Amino acid sequence: MKKRQKPFLQYDKSVFFTILIPFIAQIIVLILIAVCDSTAMTATQNRLITTSAFFLLIVNLLIFGLNQYNQKKHLEFTEMQLQLQKEHDSAEYYKMLIAQNENQRILIHDMKKHLQSIALLNEDNQNEKIRAYINQLMQSSDLLEFSKICDHKILNNILCRYKKVCNDLHIAFHADIRSNTTAFLSDSDVTSLFCNLLDNAVEASQRIKDPYIEISATQREHTPFIIITIINSCACNPFSPNGELISSKPDPQAHGFGIKSIEKIVHNYNGNMQMYYDGETFTFHTIIMLKMKP
Repeated sequence: MKKRQKPFLQYDKSVFFTILIPFIAQIIVLILIAVCDSTAMTATQNRLITTSAFFLLIVNLLIFGLNQYNQKKHLEFTEMQLQLQKEHDSAEYYKMLIAQNENQRILIHDMKKHLQSIALLNEDNQNEKIRAYINQLMQSSDLLEFSKICDHKILNNILCRYKKVCNDLHIAFHADIRSNTTAFLSDSDVTSLFCNLLDNAVEASQRIKDPYIEISATQREHTPFIIITIINSCACNPFSPNGELISSKPDPQAHGFGIKSIEKIVHNYNGNMQMYYDGETFTFHTIIMLKMKP
């Protein structure tokens, strides 16, 4: 009976079989009523029939509750599968960027040969061919801008992408990823961890003046632990009074899977995570400690 703005549960054909149970129960109740009306019943029989009707009601309520629970779990499982698929696709995307960067290096290496070819065409005064040759080189995807932020190839492409996103949104972005601090992480874990962290940071930073995002990864001295810290601007406290994060997304049912993915990775690397909000500086802090695997 709770009021909903829009339905979020999806039903399949199996739900119609559970509808048969209330109809069968209703038929049984009607039969019991007909029997009571046509036959004189003792007090004991009346109590038995009343008890039977009560248990039929309980069975209907249990079936309804079980169906709602299964639908909710099915929805959560589907959302988690979509999240995992998204993370897998992101990892493949960044691998593609690595291949593109390699092609860029090859193109730069071959630039001398391209210039020699243009020089030969210029000697023959073939201006149209020179123009077409230059246009072909300029439109090549291998000439896209590339910068190196860290020595982990996948993470470097992730940070370059979010740096461009922050520049477009006028968010100051600073990254300090020390050498070999993320080498022990798998490509899929790097993609899931840093993309979810930066997605949340970018979303929170857009609603404040002079926003910024700072992310760093360092190794604790003389220990196998890596500390990943991200600090981003945040206009208001995102925690509820009971300590849970409050979603600012329009569909709260689709919220929380990014945090669950981060927590899963932290657990897999025997680490821990701490998040808190600083109301004086209007910043949100996330500190993650991971244990390096040999």
